[in-house]
Amino acid sequence: MSKSINLKIKALKSSIFQITSHHTGGERTKQDLALSVFVKFSLGVMLNHLVSRYRHYGITDLELAEHITIDDTHFALDEKLFRTLNHEALATSVRLYKELVEALPPFSDVLMSVIEEMYLADKKGEGLGQYLTPPDIANLIAQIATDLDNDGGRTKPYRFYEMCCGVGSLILPIASNEAAKGRHRTRLINLEMNDIDPLMCCAAALQFVANSVIHEQDLHQLRVTCSNALTETEPHSKSVVVIKTPDKIFERVRLAHQNIIFENQKRIRCFNALTEKLLCK
Repeated sequence: MSKSINLKIKALKSSIFQITSHHTGGERTKQDLALSVFVKFSLGVMLNHLVSRYRHYGITDLELAEHITIDDTHFALDEKLFRTLNHEALATSVRLYKELVEALPPFSDVLMSVIEEMYLADKKGEGLGQYLTPPDIANLIAQIATDLDNDGGRTKPYRFYEMCCGVGSLILPIASNEAAKGRHRTRLINLEMNDIDPLMCCAAALQFVANSVIHEQDLHQLRVTCSNALTETEPHSKSVVVIKTPDKIFERVRLAHQNIIFENQKRIRCFNALTEKLLCK
């Protein structure tokens, strides 16, 4: 990553630390709470933006109810707790996260280093024994997975399932590779992610929802569940977020971006014509 991106990530971490600056108690406890609040609040913000975006493209309330299912049990913030937080730091954290997603290519893994440092550091596998997939391994697996379709002839949705998804580090590079080929590829991904840790589920959902909102990269479907994949036989009953993108969205986003390209080309032609006219004088 570039120096400016690394500085933004550092600023994001610092801002998250400040969310619980008014709290008393141990630094570790305050740090874990701050990260949890940031992830949950950011997910709520991005889901609200997603709904607004759908409405902007003409999706009705009835269609929203049919295509989006949200169980906020794992990310709703207690009102009493919310009043004790540093709201300025929380707002800054959300803004910095948005700027990072915006500055990086679609489906970049923004949260891995943040969560490793703030949530998993010094635990040495204790508790749930969590380790996030290193970027080089995730990128290699993504390359192998996407190379299976060398001719680029996929036309129907296909499914990826990750039963211990963490923050989505293993799946994000796959989505990123597909997004680089165009929205017609991203729209075929049917993604199902599961984790036993509610915070990880919220973080994984946040990363994918944020890219739908900011980069307008919509998956065919996104389902995030919070369950024990080894013992629970019906994990879908514990879905945190289910987003089945309406077909209308794909076409309307395509047309909107086609118009943007047309307007940019028009401006370039006008600029070139004016330049030639000035040079010919």
